[in-house]
Amino acid sequence: MEERILTLNDDVIAETIELLRNASKKADALMDSYKPILHGERLMTDGELATALRISPRALRDYRNEGILPYIRVKGNILYKESDIEKVLKAKENKIWMKV
Repeated sequence: MEERILTLNDDVIAETIELLRNASKKADALMDSYKPILHGERLMTDGELATALRISPRALRDYRNEGILPYIRVKGNILYKESDIEKVLKAKENKIWMKV
């Protein structure tokens, strides 16, 4: 078996580079035309938010029921806007949440 060093001038390399350039152009076009739903807002489920905040699902439900955490209900599913949660956390920074 003969070993061969490939260079940029070899047809295989040139074709591969051209394919990569075309793929990159297509990816750029997709990114330019991409319109995320809900203005790019990330929605989190109960489980995701409880895990992210490192609290129990019960505590999360209590915060929701007490009006501390805003949420959206869609066909029985509870969802939280990430931006809303960030606002609450920023407002509650250095304050105690728990009832005494």
